[in-house]
Amino acid sequence: MTESEFEKIAGDTLDRLDKAVRDQVDADLANGILALEFEDGTKYIINSHAAARQIWVAANLSAMHFSWDGTRWLDSKTGRELFTEIGKLVSEKLAEG
Repeated sequence: MTESEFEKIAGDTLDRLDKAVRDQVDADLANGILALEFEDGTKYIINSHAAARQIWVAANLSAMHFSWDGTRWLDSKTGRELFTEIGKLVSEKLAEG
C-alpha cells in the first residue's frame, strides 16, 4: 500500500470512528489524531501512523496497533477488529460512570 492509499484509508476510518462515538463522548479529530475525552477527564487517543501503516490506539494505559488487511483493521497482537475494540472500550468506560 502506498503512503497516499494509507492516508486515504486511515483518514476515512478516523472520520467513521469520530462519527460513531461523537454522540457518546467528547471527540476531537484533527491532523490524523482522534482524541476522545470522557467526563472524568480520561482520554483515549486514536491516530494514524504512516511510517508503520497502522492505526494506533492508546487507552487504559495500554496500546494497540491495527494493520489494514485489505478490508478491515486488525490488531497486530490479538487479531481483533478496530471498530469492535473501540466500541468495547468506549462502552466499558461509559459503564463506569
